[in-house]
Amino acid sequence: MQAPELPEPDAFAKAHSEQLTGVLKKHIDASDGVISFADYMHKVLYEPGLGYYMAGAAKFGAEGDFITAPEVSPLFGASMAVQIGEILESLPEGGCVLELGAGSGKLAQSLLNNLACGADFRYFILEPSAELQQRQREVLKANLSERLFSCVQWLHELPSDFKGVIVANEVMDALAVERFSVGDNGLQQVCVSASLQEIVRPANKDLNTAVAALEHDIGESLAQGYTSEYCALLSPWIQALATSLDSGVLLLVDYGYPRREYYSDERHDGTLSCYYRHRVHNNPYYLPGLQDITAHVDFTAVVEAGIASGLELLGYAAQSAFLLDNELLSLAETHGASCVSEVDHLLIMKQVKTLTLPGEMGERFQVMALGKHYELPLRGFRTQDLSYRL
Repeated sequence: MQAPELPEPDAFAKAHSEQLTGVLKKHIDASDGVISFADYMHKVLYEPGLGYYMAGAAKFGAEGDFITAPEVSPLFGASMAVQIGEILESLPEGGCVLELGAGSGKLAQSLLNNLACGADFRYFILEPSAELQQRQREVLKANLSERLFSCVQWLHELPSDFKGVIVANEVMDALAVERFSVGDNGLQQVCVSASLQEIVRPANKDLNTAVAALEHDIGESLAQGYTSEYCALLSPWIQALATSLDSGVLLLVDYGYPRREYYSDERHDGTLSCYYRHRVHNNPYYLPGLQDITAHVDFTAVVEAGIASGLELLGYAAQSAFLLDNELLSLAETHGASCVSEVDHLLIMKQVKTLTLPGEMGERFQVMALGKHYELPLRGFRTQDLSYRL
């Protein structure tokens, strides 16, 4: 992997990365000098106080490393609120919202400002990063009424017997993945040495079994030299959410593909990407702790895990179709009517295009709904349901 041409971090950020690198090397040395790529990815993203998501650097928006849909426009949350509001209204005893990994807090802000929040309504946030929790508190306190802010509650673990809607926007792509390649002597597993160099070893039994199952499902063997990822954490993560949910809907938004598209010939190098100051590159060992590392989601694996955990697939569509079915254009018109300048009006049009165009977020991002004790059709899948592709 080539070292990317990226902006130089300042002295504080460089020292932070070096500190995490030192922790990594000690961890690898204690593990006989090598760890799996999934172990490495988890450490650089979630090491307490040092990992990318657990430390204090800006991550979201123009000042961070990437922009998510809630940062693009409040229209994303307003449109999501149409669907969420419909689900909550249809539940016999009402319900609440649980957001997983609330990022900058922008989605929570938009949802709360667009939902009908009664006296008993609660907006729960499960956020593992104390630093992000604090940022979310600041954003929400500054942009919500006192009554709405009082609805928000941060959790340290999943609740039991939850009734309502669980929302996960760009969460699954940050689950650690194993990297593998097809070699001359069978399946190889990507591992990491104490010098943060890749070492390729014969795949362990679990990875061999998982990839064999993938090949059986897609109906062909992966070609010699084929490299990709497998997320072993995805199934237990979905199972935990299914256990937490008593009745309602799990709404998942992320970039990914159905399995046959994920493991197609055109993606022979996999989907792993790294993000640093809005630059995308493919070197996960560069600046540990200062860059995001992600992989696309195998949505077939998501629905398999959901069904195995007692959930029902309610729909699967591109983000563009889902938002348009949930009044995105009429919401944009309403926002546009209040614009005081042509520049503001053009900005709203640009935001809509970013959220919906195929070359932007419209088709790269997918929306999946899994339900439990919920039988009504969802408006977000009225004009498009790609479940047959899973």
